[in-house]
Amino acid sequence: MLASFHNEASWQLLRRSGRAQALLEAWLEARICEQVPLEPEREAELLAAHQSDAAEQPEDHIHAATRLERLQRFKRAAFLLQVEERYSRTKAERDRLIYSMLRCRNPARAAELALAIREGELDFAAAAIRWSEGPESASGGRIGPIPLSAGHLELNARLASASEGQLIGPFAVGDMHVLLRLDTRITTRLDEGLQQQLIEELYCEWRDRQIERLLAGDTIEPIEYLPA
Repeated sequence: MLASFHNEASWQLLRRSGRAQALLEAWLEARICEQVPLEPEREAELLAAHQSDAAEQPEDHIHAATRLERLQRFKRAAFLLQVEERYSRTKAERDRLIYSMLRCRNPARAAELALAIREGELDFAAAAIRWSEGPESASGGRIGPIPLSAGHLELNARLASASEGQLIGPFAVGDMHVLLRLDTRITTRLDEGLQQQLIEELYCEWRDRQIERLLAGDTIEPIEYLPA
């Protein structure tokens, strides 16, 4: 595949200019579209809705009008069965946390503030605004929503096992003494929107592998369309 093109000066120019990947992606999409038939009625609808320019050839008009539909059908048929496994494996990375943080260099002050907050004598947000020595003081200590993986490793480990509303610390991180409170854990659910996102992720990984093979002069994996 593309063996003859690899030897041409134009191919070398495409590679050197960084445009080879876009060409190979378009070639791969065309091969996929060839494998995905559409019902005559659906194809007619797409053709009627597509606006072509005067220079567009008939076969180009058909490809442009039906490309997205054929690609979406291929993606769903090829990767839908892998969605559950992908979701289970990456769920922790997709969950989001909202938490509050207060940090100061003085360990005695951190312990005093923690006790006052635990006893209900002091509001966490007010304490963070007055005494926290980080940028979070501007928001009353509130951070997020962010993925668990985005924070400091020490904070991540403690927040991962915390319950909502739980006060954590104070504990030392570098030269700071940190007090945390997990406010909200936003759990990702496998709804239709996330299912489509996961299918797209799986397709993009597959597509990139095929392009890498083509750039290396290898053949791609067989393209098979097996509708459910």
